[in-house]
Amino acid sequence: MLDMPKGGDSAGSEAGNEQNIFIMRAPDMHRMRVIGLLTEDPKTYFEIIETLREQDLKFVSLDFFDPVPANVGVIITTDAEKEKIDFDRIVTDENPDAAVTRAKRMMSGERPVKDMAIGIDPGTRPGFAAIGDGVVLTRSLADSPEAVRTMVDDLLRDHPSANVIVRIGHGDRTNRNRIFNTLWDEGHPLEIVDERNTTRKSQTPDEDAAVEIAMTPGYRPRKRQEVEPCAGEIRNIQRISRLESDGSLTVSKELAKRVAIGELSLCDAIELQKNGQNESD
Repeated sequence: MLDMPKGGDSAGSEAGNEQNIFIMRAPDMHRMRVIGLLTEDPKTYFEIIETLREQDLKFVSLDFFDPVPANVGVIITTDAEKEKIDFDRIVTDENPDAAVTRAKRMMSGERPVKDMAIGIDPGTRPGFAAIGDGVVLTRSLADSPEAVRTMVDDLLRDHPSANVIVRIGHGDRTNRNRIFNTLWDEGHPLEIVDERNTTRKSQTPDEDAAVEIAMTPGYRPRKRQEVEPCAGEIRNIQRISRLESDGSLTVSKELAKRVAIGELSLCDAIELQKNGQNESD
């Protein structure tokens, strides 16, 4: 376990003390369920603790070699470590806000969500939000257009009985269609939404737009969408490649197109160009 403070000023921080102390306090602690944090990954540890403290939530830091205290209602850990934990209520999510939201929902014993609308603001890092029975369940940014699929799958796993509709903003056509196709292949019901007037001046404009998109009905395409980047998108990727390589090279149009449609990352395209595996335009 990491050599770190055991939960700070949060309830249950004495869990690592001698066993007789825990037994004496167990009846009182059992009445107040807390979130357990169990990970040896420093980044996850500090991000989750920061999120828990921001929301003023009671939690306890756990150790892999100690028994889980009776007052722990759910454990947050990493996907790589979950198999090491003998507990039936475990949450893993790379996004700390989403992990804490899921942990709170699991502990509260809320009734199952009946209707869920997922909103996606397309981009290289799409805004993502989910509304369940009128309540915002989560909002964050996806790492890429294709990463949206995993986020949708995680929500469906948490809400298996919900009626789900996925709504994607109509802007940024190339990234929109990349998102659409990866979800279409999974069989999700999809709508394209007119996202005009969804942009808000805030610190999280893409997430705010995703919430608005989730609440806005759209139209349902009947087939996969064509992913064909325009000349301007290809030029922009070439421009960014020059910046990323400190001006030493510009990726070819062919490589830039492959980046635009999601076949290559920009880093991979730069390496290919650097190694002369593609002719420069």
